[in-house]
Amino acid sequence: MSRLAVGVLSLAVATAVALSAESEAVSFKTDDGVEIAADYFAPTGRTPAPVVILLHQYRSTRAAWKPLVPVLQRAGFAVLAVDLRGHGGSVKPGNLKLVQRVMDRDPALFNAMNSDVFAAYGFLSQRPECDLSRLAIVGASVGASVALDYARQDRSVDVVVCMSPGEAYMGVDSRTHIREYGKWGKRPVLLLAAPGEQQACEALAAAYPGAKVQITQPGTKDGDKVHGTNMFGQVENIEQGVADFLAEHVGGPAGQAVAGDLDGGPCCPVGSEADKKLDPKSRRVFSSGEEARSRGYRASK
Repeated sequence: MSRLAVGVLSLAVATAVALSAESEAVSFKTDDGVEIAADYFAPTGRTPAPVVILLHQYRSTRAAWKPLVPVLQRAGFAVLAVDLRGHGGSVKPGNLKLVQRVMDRDPALFNAMNSDVFAAYGFLSQRPECDLSRLAIVGASVGASVALDYARQDRSVDVVVCMSPGEAYMGVDSRTHIREYGKWGKRPVLLLAAPGEQQACEALAAAYPGAKVQITQPGTKDGDKVHGTNMFGQVENIEQGVADFLAEHVGGPAGQAVAGDLDGGPCCPVGSEADKKLDPKSRRVFSSGEEARSRGYRASK
């Protein structure tokens, strides 16, 4: 994260580096065979760095996150922006007819998108500069639905931001998912929406009282219709607000990180013999034993 301690000149240099950082076009395959395209932005500061996964809205692409990425990098994050299945570059294999199913709003397709995030995690787990004990997800519209669906299944997710979330976009039951997300450690979630979409945020917050609702004030006469990533450039300082919320709740570098299986059970010190026996596909990392226990894990024997 950029700091003022080294003076204004150093801050200017650090900002220039973050803003000019280029993405790495990457791809990875889901368990059900979909080829996911994504842009990876390596951290520009201290490593290993906390990680944020970005999930776009319906009929959009990973490019929609362009205004947010440099702000996240300045805040110290490694960033992975994903094209969800049937969108952008994530359209193979052709026999699955992913694009047509997106256009048809096939609920089965959208309910399977959490698999895209599992695959994204697998990619990030191979990057030594990424600290997956500090993991955040940001989703827009149906991407917010996918974020909650994934985060309820992965207790290592520390914080979620939902931009213009819905209660059941494309048949994804976000009310149930946010309730299940909140079972493990009272993990933070920020629900952002323009005034015209306030009702869905309030319904989700009722399902999980630990959620924070923020109704934005876009600077246009049609501001109550600004949706998802379209809020960038319309709502003052929204990019910095998202980054600040993530940085506040993702936590600092781990003191004694522990690992455990995706489905719970005992946790063990990272690097221990027990850790080495964990299946890499289901292995998850926590900043401390206390954090793991707050999310339903127990100490290894």
